Amino acid sequence: MSLEKTWIDVPPPLEQDTTELALAIRSSPTVARLLLQRGVSTFEEAKLYFNPGKEGLLPPLLMKNMDKAVGKVLETMKGGGLIRFYGDYDVDGTTSASMMYWHFRQHFKYDTVDYYTPDRYKEGYGVSEIGVLHALDSGVELLITLDCGIKDKAALTLAAMKGLPVIVCDHHRPGATLPPSLAILNPKQAGCPYPYKELSGCGVGFKLLMALNEALGMGETGLDEALQFAAVSTCCDIVEMKGENRCITALGLEGLNSNPLPGFKIMKERSGKEKAFKVEDVVFILGPRINAAGRISHAHGAIELLTAQEGDERLESWWQAIQEHNAARRVLDQQITREALEELDTEVQRAKKSTVVFRPTWHKGVVGIVASRLIERYYRPTVVLTESQGLLTGSARTSGNFDVYEALLACSDLLTKFGGHTHAAGLSLMPEQLSAFEAEFERVVEERILPEDQRPGIWIDAPLPPELINRRLFQVLERMDPCGPSNLSPVFRSGRVRAIPDSVRVLKDEHLKLVLMEPDAEGNALSAIGFGMAALAPLVGAGNGFELAFTLSENTWNGVSSLQLMIKDIQAR
Repeated sequence: MSLEKTWIDVPPPLEQDTTELALAIRSSPTVARLLLQRGVSTFEEAKLYFNPGKEGLLPPLLMKNMDKAVGKVLETMKGGGLIRFYGDYDVDGTTSASMMYWHFRQHFKYDTVDYYTPDRYKEGYGVSEIGVLHALDSGVELLITLDCGIKDKAALTLAAMKGLPVIVCDHHRPGATLPPSLAILNPKQAGCPYPYKELSGCGVGFKLLMALNEALGMGETGLDEALQFAAVSTCCDIVEMKGENRCITALGLEGLNSNPLPGFKIMKERSGKEKAFKVEDVVFILGPRINAAGRISHAHGAIELLTAQEGDERLESWWQAIQEHNAARRVLDQQITREALEELDTEVQRAKKSTVVFRPTWHKGVVGIVASRLIERYYRPTVVLTESQGLLTGSARTSGNFDVYEALLACSDLLTKFGGHTHAAGLSLMPEQLSAFEAEFERVVEERILPEDQRPGIWIDAPLPPELINRRLFQVLERMDPCGPSNLSPVFRSGRVRAIPDSVRVLKDEHLKLVLMEPDAEGNALSAIGFGMAALAPLVGAGNGFELAFTLSENTWNGVSSLQLMIKDIQAR
């Protein structure tokens, strides 16, 4: 079942502003409109937008406590002490730990470092007391947490009591009180003057590396490699793709495509993709495989692959292990999604504003993915729970712009632990609190959710009839990459069009392929493809009029490239 989508037109800028910017950048009104809708209003701003690079990387010492963190790291290195990088088990945490481990060993030439990721099943998310005790037993003299720590008061209190110095590098929202630590690096913490707040966890770690490079007089040495890790993290953690994040991603993608580190290289080569990787390739090809290690087995497997050196004979076996984990993840994902949908297929459940589902046997590593799958069917804030270590634990995802973190905060008296972002969070609760939590979460959602967050919407940037589509426009649109949250790839509406009847085909019983009767501006036949839209074939066949919501792409077949519409939705007209 596919939910009907609402088309929402982004308000157009003032005509005079559009005309002035189009003249200033010597481009079409369509491009000027797209830029203005993204907050770009001058020639200089457009220049920076189309060329995100090193000039967009902010001085790391602007971040609160950065000088203190750098001082402690240098002091520990001078004494030869063991530094441990404690990363979470998802893509953000594993790329963070990998980046730090790689940079310290390869560029600082400091080998007295190791890494640690918690066991998803024995320890759960974040810094655990088990992890702190392991660090103490291992003789660690400085613990640096990455993509975790800001909400782990119990574990960090233990570290403080035992005399273990901790630097927290995190990007999640802080609670009312901060955990004890030597220094907290988090642009979201109160009083932090760092002007850009939306870095990934690996992005925060990257700023620490920048500051250490400066302190050691190393300039930009090795930062191009560090940016590969930070870019993968930024793409996969679904943080906004604006400001410094766009610069990190653009620079990191450049390295991934021109000179990838060995772990990334083998993943790219085995993907079979010949063109340069873009954000969506990182999200859908690299991300799931890196994540799969921590979901199915242990995240150490991903770090081993990501920090492998060229020629390491174990590269192939590490790659094969990740592939097997990813295959197992897909099977579990499909099975648990099917079981969850069966539980929701009742009149009472369909009438709710939220979803809370639980089975003790569900695999903890895929409940977040399943929550996202359920939103595709029932577009509403969703919590999927399983049982682990005597607690109910799981993931929350949201619909639209509803703030699921704030919703969990409103239910926090029923939870033992929670943390995350506006769109995604993790939580734990005692089994006896399940019924109360389900009722309270439903009450909070029903009270706060807006109508526009209860139905999937497609934001339409501008009308773009076929006769205005040309290769020059496509080339400009390509330069709007990297795209992502808050800077999405432009979506257009076609106006009323028709398909050449004989061109309408269904591919692999799933996908819709057609050719528009109206050619593009250069007189070429304009094809369109809609993945998973086979059911709409009757609507576009037999000469019926319809309108497309689409993005513009390029299709290459037998060495010939042509423009193609990637269909987001179809409505009868």
